[in-house]
Amino acid sequence: MHELGILNHVVRTVDRIAKENRIEKIEHITLEVGKASGCVPAFLEKLFPIAIEKQPHMQEAELRIVMAEGKGMSIKDIGYKK
Repeated sequence: MHELGILNHVVRTVDRIAKENRIEKIEHITLEVGKASGCVPAFLEKLFPIAIEKQPHMQEAELRIVMAEGKGMSIKDIGYKK
């Protein structure tokens, strides 16, 4: 189950972006997940609360998953409040 490691990387990336842009609260993170990426969307959703538990500014964040063709994964959108 590599989904937790991927989510930890996503959370670190979003945290860095939030600090650089003085964003106080992340409201949602949208991931574009390739159908052949090997990631199971249900696992991403289940593990997301664990990945954000030490990030106070992400505590109420929602994970949104958009399935796409291909095998990659990327952060598609970050919803925030300054």
